[in-house]
Amino acid sequence: MALTTVAKLPNFNREFKLNPECKPYTLRDNGFSNTKIGNFMYKRDLNVETAQGLVLKVVVDKNIEKLSISTVNQTGLSNINVSKLDNNEMIIEKINFIFDGFIDRGVMLEVE
Repeated sequence: MALTTVAKLPNFNREFKLNPECKPYTLRDNGFSNTKIGNFMYKRDLNVETAQGLVLKVVVDKNIEKLSISTVNQTGLSNINVSKLDNNEMIIEKINFIFDGFIDRGVMLEVE
């Protein structure tokens, strides 16, 4: 998935951009790790009874200017559209909770 200045999950009603005050230590303090090419990646299992092996993946470029957001399978090879899953309320609630935390801790801003 391409990195852009504004990102969102397919069919979600929330869009996000990086907080201009965000620094590398802010990302690391919030669960991001460095990739081999210098970007930052956040991966979180969203396991619930209805969707085992679903992972939320957020990638931030090394300059902390662009990001991508996706939900993938356990291997990270296939994108999964959460809005098309049956009984997806718990998954959507978990995703929104994670993004609310990123907003509260200065990682992202929600685009109005």
